[in-house]
Amino acid sequence: MPESSRPFPKRREFLVALAGLASARNLLAQPSTDKIGKTLPTRKLGRLDQRITQFTLGGFHAWKAPAHQQEALIDRAIELGVRTFDNARDYGDGASEKLYGKYLTPRYRDYIYLTSKSSQKTGKAVREQLENSLRWMKTDHLDLWNIHAITTIQDVDERINAGVLDAFLKARDEGKVRHLGFTGHSSYKTHLHFLKRLHELGIELDTCLMPMSLVDPHYDSFITHVLPELKKRDYGVFAMKTMGFGSFFGNGPQEQQLRELNLSLTNSGISVEDMHHFVYSLPITSLCSGCESISQLEENVKALTSFKSLNQTAQETLLTKTESLYHRALEHYKS
Repeated sequence: MPESSRPFPKRREFLVALAGLASARNLLAQPSTDKIGKTLPTRKLGRLDQRITQFTLGGFHAWKAPAHQQEALIDRAIELGVRTFDNARDYGDGASEKLYGKYLTPRYRDYIYLTSKSSQKTGKAVREQLENSLRWMKTDHLDLWNIHAITTIQDVDERINAGVLDAFLKARDEGKVRHLGFTGHSSYKTHLHFLKRLHELGIELDTCLMPMSLVDPHYDSFITHVLPELKKRDYGVFAMKTMGFGSFFGNGPQEQQLRELNLSLTNSGISVEDMHHFVYSLPITSLCSGCESISQLEENVKALTSFKSLNQTAQETLLTKTESLYHRALEHYKS
């Protein structure tokens, strides 16, 4: 394996770290129903008095569905029991939020947990994005608003100094958002620095969205380094990039390189269910995945409805397979 792609930490180190979280696991899923039908299993959202569905429909891909299928995609998600919906102001320059405002919130707002994000770098700019998000999604509040896509230690410090965190806290105080979180996929060190700054300021947010997958433990791992810290603080944890933004299928931004390497996890005998079951076996609240078609949505939901928690032996077997396949192109989003 090339030096630049050498996995770190080793599988055993990861599994030892994971074993230390056993007492903090919140894997107990509860069946649920509401006035519009049966929902997917739910888990408690960290320290909050809130349960959400274990599967979250990601907003980034929803607006990419063919226009004539977008309404059907939302209705099918509701029919399958999805009640947690992710979004961000940046997705399609607002196109994804407008889609939710057209097909989701007018009919289903009272039954869903609705999230969005802002990646702007000043307090004034994030507040403007929030007002747009509320207007475009046709709601008077968000259930969760995220400081979006933190990238570097400097980025964290600059956003805090420019009033971003203050603007988020004010929005919660005003009732425009119920809960606050942060997201990022560039570096686990950035997440740890943000948690450190929050602690120094005497502030705790509620949730974190970060990459969690079968290949994450092999290089600069969010699972190994950040997840234990989040559980200490009793955060609600959302997983993303569980299928590598398409790279685990040999697709996505690094498709040409993956093709040259003949690299695809699915072609190596690893299934979508393997990818999802590994992550659902971690102490997370919900797995966020984008779907551009009803068939993709149904495949994602099936992976949850067939879920049985993996024991350490099963986890290690899957990690052994992915360690032998690992290349940085599989996680192009890590910087």
